[in-house]
Amino acid sequence: MTFKQKLVASQIYIHILFFVGLIMLPWYVTVPTIIISQIIYAGFCGTLFFHRVATHKNAINPVVEKVLLILSWLGVTSSALAWAGVHRKHHRYSDSDRDPHCPIRMGKFRAYWQLSNSDTDIIKYVPDLLRKPWYVFQHRHYFFVLYIIHILGLLFLPFMWYWILLLVPAFLMWFSGSMVNCFCHDKIGSINSIPFSILLAGEGMHKNHHDDPSNPNFGHVTDWGYYLYKVTK
Repeated sequence: MTFKQKLVASQIYIHILFFVGLIMLPWYVTVPTIIISQIIYAGFCGTLFFHRVATHKNAINPVVEKVLLILSWLGVTSSALAWAGVHRKHHRYSDSDRDPHCPIRMGKFRAYWQLSNSDTDIIKYVPDLLRKPWYVFQHRHYFFVLYIIHILGLLFLPFMWYWILLLVPAFLMWFSGSMVNCFCHDKIGSINSIPFSILLAGEGMHKNHHDDPSNPNFGHVTDWGYYLYKVTK
């Protein structure tokens, strides 16, 4: 299986068990878990680390960067290196036939599953990250480490704790990134959405971001991802 096939298969498994837990577990477990995980994985790992730091080269404290790289493994949303490669390609060819996740061209359902890849076509976009040993190590050993973590979780954790610690983070980090891809582009191009910005750590201010990609501030009060960025510099 290719990197992308392994990633999508892993996320299909995670999506199924996420909804199983959502049905089986009580609300006083599911609601706080989702809120906390959204802050950590959509906020710190997703919009802050994957997007603003790894992809668009906005520096943060190097210790925090390494911690988030390790923590992002539980997000099952690709290695930071591969994710950054896909997103840089998205910016170069946004809303064209070469855009790796254009919802107008491929449809929202297919775009939902296009967050990452590791083809040489993607790797060529991240020469700077290839010079960082931590990023390369995560990319090379991504699935080995991920599968070990989940096997240990299945063997030694009750389902509730497996859901809380491993399934919810993985679902929400993927879901957040994919919602931006699917709903913040239309036939005209990138668009802003305040509801998605509130929910997805500022990522809904997608037109603002496309207008000035290297700026970690997406230019709206709902961009709480920028506040996370400021406290980790």
